Amino acid sequence: MKKVLLAALIAVVTLSGCSVLGGSSSTSNAASAVQSAVSATSNDGVSAGSALSALYKQYKADGKYDYTNLTNVMNTIKLLQSCKNLKTNAKDGQYWKSFASGLILGSNNLVTEQTSGIVTNSLSNLVKNVDTDKLQSAQTNTVEAVGAAKSAASSISNILALFK
Repeated sequence: MKKVLLAALIAVVTLSGCSVLGGSSSTSNAASAVQSAVSATSNDGVSAGSALSALYKQYKADGKYDYTNLTNVMNTIKLLQSCKNLKTNAKDGQYWKSFASGLILGSNNLVTEQTSGIVTNSLSNLVKNVDTDKLQSAQTNTVEAVGAAKSAASSISNILALFK
């Protein structure tokens, strides 16, 4: 218990020190804006990695990707929504790098440095063929959600097969 409290105290002191030592406000504002953009990108990757990991766990249990399984449908929608910005940032190397880093983190290293490029590329190709705007309402429309999972089934199966 004492070690946990000591670690928490060290973290608080360290974080407090960082804000005290900050530079000029314009520099910190610019750095903050960049960090925000990177965080959003990384968050997309983390969310996609988490969904991919859940899909893979079920894929291993079933021996296939089952688009009729409601949990798979929800994880597929989460995956597709997390990847929607890959469409608009297809040529942005920084976005892809940050997304891939988040993907590794969110998947608990199911996706590795070595596979992150091919997985990100596969996800980008997958999401190009999906109307992600329609998916916004898919959470309330089960038929649309199942349809999206069904249309993505082949591509998702191919991605999941990379992890065997």
